[in-house]
Amino acid sequence: MSFVKYVASIAILGTGISLFASDTFPNFSKTTFDFAVPTNTPWSVMDTNALVGTNYVYKLSGQIFADPESGHIQTVAEGFSGKSDESTPWKTLTELLAAYQKGSDKNLITSLYTANSSKFLNQVYGNDQYKLRFQNIGRSIVGMQAVMGYDFTNIFLAQVKLDFKAGNHEVSQFCFALDGSKYKLIALDIQTPPAALMNIGMFLNKKVPR
Repeated sequence: MSFVKYVASIAILGTGISLFASDTFPNFSKTTFDFAVPTNTPWSVMDTNALVGTNYVYKLSGQIFADPESGHIQTVAEGFSGKSDESTPWKTLTELLAAYQKGSDKNLITSLYTANSSKFLNQVYGNDQYKLRFQNIGRSIVGMQAVMGYDFTNIFLAQVKLDFKAGNHEVSQFCFALDGSKYKLIALDIQTPPAALMNIGMFLNKKVPR
């Protein structure tokens, strides 16, 4: 089973985080914008429908964070209480980071996912090898930064920079679905990702400092 496919689930201008609350989250807003990916981006794929000159240009409805501070995901060590109302993807993501750093308890993780993600979660927690790997990956993440997020069909894709204990970084994709008033994580098994997802993800990983 590919954890990149499942655990990965991408991240217009954030305005910062409140300094007066103990729980602080990136602001969540959406607008329409064009996102250009140079055609020479390593590992990008041909997308003739989006080709404009030497770029693939995608019209998105979502959010880009102008700087690392505005997209910073608070940790428990920084004062996060561990629980939010999950009314934005970034609040749910803050809970997820806390759950990861606490050891990825099954009940905590399951509470953040949609009900139809149960098959994936049962596979993870029903196999000791998968469970240990999942927990080790979670514990190795020391920080997150929302980079960009946008609507894709009926889900919200968040591109998030992950900072690892070893000092390396990567941009990973998290998928969210609105369940009532709450944004829940959703495990998607996409065998062949659309070109737009591939190209945006490859471009952002190239831009993030390693």
